[in-house]
Amino acid sequence: MPKPPAEFCIDSFKYHEYLGENEWMEPVYDDPIKIENCRIDRGAEYSSSSSGKQLLYNAVVFCYEGITDPLPDFKAESILNFDGIDHKLTKVIPIYEPYEKTIYSYELEVV
Repeated sequence: MPKPPAEFCIDSFKYHEYLGENEWMEPVYDDPIKIENCRIDRGAEYSSSSSGKQLLYNAVVFCYEGITDPLPDFKAESILNFDGIDHKLTKVIPIYEPYEKTIYSYELEVV
């Protein structure tokens, strides 16, 4: 499956991997690593229901195998910092190559 051109992946972010909680039930994060050559689509998505409007995500980050460097196994609850703001990673969607169990890309939803 063809990937987008590398020139399309103009964004970067700092990734603070979620490690768990400390003895006071506070989140603990690893030292940040810089992730380069990705695509960040900024724009909130909402869901409407009888109880009102609910935020689903503020942005979606696209990371591609062979283009994004480095490409870790992303974890929900981690922090992505871009545009000078910390965003919590709420959903990690792995996309696989057709007919293989090889990662094609990740879609990361953040709030």
